[in-house]
Amino acid sequence: MDVKEWPLPPRTASWWLESNTKVFRSDFNGATQVLRSPGSRWKCSLSFSNLDDESSRILEALIASLDGEFGRVQLRNYGRSGRKVAGSPVVSVADQTGTTLLTGGWQASVVVLRIGDNFTVNDELKIVTEDVSSDSSGNALISFAPMLRSSPPAGAVIEAGNPTGIFKLANNKQGKFQREKRRGVRSALSLEFEEAF
Repeated sequence: MDVKEWPLPPRTASWWLESNTKVFRSDFNGATQVLRSPGSRWKCSLSFSNLDDESSRILEALIASLDGEFGRVQLRNYGRSGRKVAGSPVVSVADQTGTTLLTGGWQASVVVLRIGDNFTVNDELKIVTEDVSSDSSGNALISFAPMLRSSPPAGAVIEAGNPTGIFKLANNKQGKFQREKRRGVRSALSLEFEEAF
């Protein structure tokens, strides 16, 4: 499937993680158990206002081409910029799962990622949950959330400079443009997306 690039930064953005957990409560004593499973996904709401005709046309055409929840688009967390990458980081070994990742190819003996940084691996967008430093050989263990949905192959690139995820419209009722006549026609729009996998 063709994944489109998002063309315009929003005026405002909300960004959150919807966890994939299930809670079971005992009818007998009220005790709870929580099951955590892969499948937590990023969600976002992007708002645009005072769009000129050219910007409005670009967004309107892109939304139409997505055809509701069918299409896919690359989005990033607009509240946080990427990090200048120290080296050429990759996944070190195959068959890794969970919320840590052994990586290599970093510049040696430096802080390579900071808590709150985003990175992409295997088309999955992650957030770093504690500072990451490389060792003298350029290896680093990254702790992150949410957990991996699939195991990345050895050699898979770690993208920290321009981290993105693959998203779809949250439902088929997106794309309602509000038009206002002032200094020509100006448009406003709010869209909701969720990570697609």
